[in-house]
Amino acid sequence: MQHTEAVGITGQLQQRQLTSGWRFRAVQSSDHPETTAWHSATVPGAVHTDLEHAGLIPDPFFGDNEKRLQWIERTDWEYTCDFEVSTASLHQQHAELVFEGLDTFADIQLNGKPVLHTDNMFRSWTFDAKPYLVAGHNTLTILFHSPMNTVTPLVAKAPYVLPGTGYEPFNPAKGIYPVGHYMRKAPYQFGWDWGPRFVTSGIWRPVHLDTWSGARIRSLHLQQESVTSARAITNVSVALDSDVAGPATLEVHLTDPAGHALPMRQVPVELDRGANHLLVPVRLDHPQLWWPNGYGPQNRYTVAVNLVRGGQHLATATLRTGLRSVELRRVPDQWGTSFTFVINGVPIYAKGADVVPFDSFPPRTTTAQKREILTSARDVHMNMLRIWGGGFYETDDFYDLCDELGLMVWHDFMFGGAMVPGDKAYQENVQAEAVEQVERLSDHPSMTIWCGNNEVETAWHNWGDQQKFQKDVTPAQRERVWQDYVVMFRDILKSAVAEHGNGVPYWPSSPGSNFDDAGGTDSNGDVHSWSVWSAGAPYTDYAKLAPRFLSEFGFQAMPDLRTVRSFAGKDEDLSSPALLNHERFIHGFDRMQQYLKAEFRPARDFPSFVYLSQLMQAEAIQFGVEHMRSLRPQNMGTLYWQLDDCWPVASWASIDYYGRWKALQYYAKRFYAPIIVAPELDSAGHELRLRIVSDEPTPRAAVLRVRLMRFDGTVLSDQHQPVSVAALASTPVAPISLTNVPGFDPAATVAVLTLEQEGRSLATRNVYFTRSADLALQQPQIKAQVHAEGSGFVVDLSTPVLARAVALSFGDLDAKPDDNYFDVLPHEPRRIHVASKASLAELQKALAVRSLFDSTVQTGHK
Repeated sequence: MQHTEAVGITGQLQQRQLTSGWRFRAVQSSDHPETTAWHSATVPGAVHTDLEHAGLIPDPFFGDNEKRLQWIERTDWEYTCDFEVSTASLHQQHAELVFEGLDTFADIQLNGKPVLHTDNMFRSWTFDAKPYLVAGHNTLTILFHSPMNTVTPLVAKAPYVLPGTGYEPFNPAKGIYPVGHYMRKAPYQFGWDWGPRFVTSGIWRPVHLDTWSGARIRSLHLQQESVTSARAITNVSVALDSDVAGPATLEVHLTDPAGHALPMRQVPVELDRGANHLLVPVRLDHPQLWWPNGYGPQNRYTVAVNLVRGGQHLATATLRTGLRSVELRRVPDQWGTSFTFVINGVPIYAKGADVVPFDSFPPRTTTAQKREILTSARDVHMNMLRIWGGGFYETDDFYDLCDELGLMVWHDFMFGGAMVPGDKAYQENVQAEAVEQVERLSDHPSMTIWCGNNEVETAWHNWGDQQKFQKDVTPAQRERVWQDYVVMFRDILKSAVAEHGNGVPYWPSSPGSNFDDAGGTDSNGDVHSWSVWSAGAPYTDYAKLAPRFLSEFGFQAMPDLRTVRSFAGKDEDLSSPALLNHERFIHGFDRMQQYLKAEFRPARDFPSFVYLSQLMQAEAIQFGVEHMRSLRPQNMGTLYWQLDDCWPVASWASIDYYGRWKALQYYAKRFYAPIIVAPELDSAGHELRLRIVSDEPTPRAAVLRVRLMRFDGTVLSDQHQPVSVAALASTPVAPISLTNVPGFDPAATVAVLTLEQEGRSLATRNVYFTRSADLALQQPQIKAQVHAEGSGFVVDLSTPVLARAVALSFGDLDAKPDDNYFDVLPHEPRRIHVASKASLAELQKALAVRSLFDSTVQTGHK
């Protein structure tokens, strides 16, 4: 079934959305009797947001309200709506009710008659409604059973309890069991170390009534058999249902990325009654290829098909897609086995982040919000996002945006850290889910890899609770659990991708090595590295790593101060219930303070603590990414954890729940730039070693300028070094000696690195020679002026002495600088462009400028 923005199906098919007139109630709730009355509901939606809109619960995100809302997951909920059906609609040969997503265990009645039971949040559900519909008034009722009450008794009776994610409580004596991994439901809803526990129910995707006669097209795909710059060999694949048998004509129209129509093809076909599958070979010479961000344009073609019989158009479908080849190249080399994504024959260094769901209540995320977040990824030179396996399969607009913006998608199936049941019903349920989702997304050129799961295999081999489980069960039980894993991730999901994935590669687990070894090693496969932050190691330990592909690593920080105020009000006590409830990593604030104490002088106040935490996060991830990129081609990708948040929280995200950029997002614009200067200071501090890293497909002849500058602006050394910047490579340049520089003081000197070509700056980087706490910074006396320019504004800044890590903010106004958390060098003005709907006077009044000096205590600290 097709229900995407990229594919539109018209003709005889009439589709009526059932989105209005819905009501909901609790089936029974002695503790909350007010919820048993009927209240208005939003579809698509979730019971938590419906309860909030009805005034029955407070804001789930504020303070520690979450803890008082856990009764919702143990309640059954009923939804109903009345709708009219015309006599003309009933005269159609077919009438189907389509549920694009029901969360999760639901029994459906139409006009009082049972018609469908569902048990998978990730599948769509369709049934023949014609026998149950009547002309005029109809009633649709959906009973959602509590997922906890449905599954807990089954788990309690099992001979053993499969290891879960570790975020669900387990107390058999009280009848409490981890159950999320026993059902096909978004794992993050059961809580994570960055997200709350809101186990939702509801109609979370659209519902519609489809009526048709004659024929209807169920799906349209463009199978890409072979794609090169010279030619593309493809097949237009059409699946359709027909009420008639006999000859017909399939018209195939192609439109190129510029909107020019290519010659139409008319293909005679012979229809059978019932299901039909048609293939039309299409060859394109010199196709306009789709490229990832930074490597070329995101060209897309439009394919339209018309089914014609006796001069009558029976059905029409359209598809927008891009042509590209995709390969996960794994070949033996001097470091082990490579892990390189190759698009259109070009090895791509993957630069990006891991994506978690944008909201704890997914239906309320708009396309505009998705565009804002994904555009923010594109704008900082990201070219890959990993959809993490603890969430859900996104709506079609998400993937359309990734196609448009050149963001390759690493897509986990929805398994996150827990072993899986092995009963036949569960496996068949997952197989149907996988086939539907893989086929649905198969025409998106951004789809680059399907991955079986997040951390399930490494958890089985390495996590303490799963090691204990293996000791507690019998050898036969232990082997059964492992074989169930193998069947799911080496057979069921792999087969679904091979058959329906349109050539996209499959990877069993992240981190993993395709069952070659235990996984997570530097020499083979992808790696998740958590010694920094989770284990408390210094962030400089990233330099000890040399993985083939780093698909997870991260560092926490506070969100924007306005975001903190949204859930904590004016509370600034890190031990308060509100703030503790919005830091889900165990002892997370202690860990944050540990790193801040090691790097900075004490924060002056709470806003300064927020600022320093973000600066610490940005510096740590910058160090890791620059090191990984300098290893190219040994390492061919870094995806930091994480891009976004599902609620306002202290977390690893670089963009907070409200779309506000942290310092890390601004830093990413620098360390993910197409060309960077990656520095490394030798252990003795005598030498600055540099590499020029380029993702560009052509070489450059450039000049590297290295200035050693005191914080008052005095230039101690100014060197110019011609460099040949190799294409798609990391190139070492001559090191900079620090031993014989007159006046050099590590605590009072900055190295200003600039890569130039014909007077134009290609890359810049400032390097400091000691930790921030030991820098001999001076009060910078920053002058800042806001002006209107074009459709936006600019802020001009200057200072007589170095201003380290300058951050601009505008109070409660929404204003977005094009750069932030930057250095202002002595007597070298900076101009920052700002986008805002506020007035010039409002921005001038609200502008606040802080730097590292005025955010930390300067006296009495060594």
